[in-house]
Amino acid sequence: MSADMLTAAIAVPADRTKPIDFERGRLMVEETADPESFRFDDPESQLEELVEDFDPDMHLDAEGEPSPEVIKRVGRRVIDELEEALNSSETDTIEVAGYRLYLSGGLSSGDSPTDAADAIWHAHHLPVTVLLAMGFIPDCRRPLSRSNGNPGPVTDTDIVDAIALGLGTKPEWSGADELEWIANAIGSVRPHPGDRDPAEYHTEFTERHGFDPVDDNFLIGYVSQYDNQEGGD
Repeated sequence: MSADMLTAAIAVPADRTKPIDFERGRLMVEETADPESFRFDDPESQLEELVEDFDPDMHLDAEGEPSPEVIKRVGRRVIDELEEALNSSETDTIEVAGYRLYLSGGLSSGDSPTDAADAIWHAHHLPVTVLLAMGFIPDCRRPLSRSNGNPGPVTDTDIVDAIALGLGTKPEWSGADELEWIANAIGSVRPHPGDRDPAEYHTEFTERHGFDPVDDNFLIGYVSQYDNQEGGD
């Protein structure tokens, strides 16, 4: 049987000087009793790796979700094992695109290549709020946000942060005025939404991203009405 190379990774900003705050993560887990905030695709099979003497009848409710107490126990264990893994010889670090990546892995014929890799994979089951509280970046596939300490150019993530802050810190919204500054903010990282005809903007989006947004189950809800009138012609 051939072996595959498997790699586990978790990231922090490359210029982070503070140590990873594992204790804060443990405290956050105690306060996060909602099982749905943990990211399990298949709770039964994934919890079997993390709960000693796992019994679905005991540890899962009628909907197949773990109880708050089970979740807290799992969260603490995941953080403990992650702390041990990142300080072990099974984990190495590299810096790329503004991130410091903690990496572990190796050849595998179906089993885990290292205990550290398992610990890192399990960490991605934690709630995003817990990972952020410890200092990790849950999704390092996107450009690092300035709010995470990146001194570089403004990114899409920064603009979403800015729009959320702009709206969230205003006691009242003022309609068209809000649309204008939001459009200007978006225009700093994307083609400005008000600079061209709507049909041209749609065409440019399609060419830029390589797919038509009306074919996307999420984006179709945000495409203006003109598409429904003209797209079917």
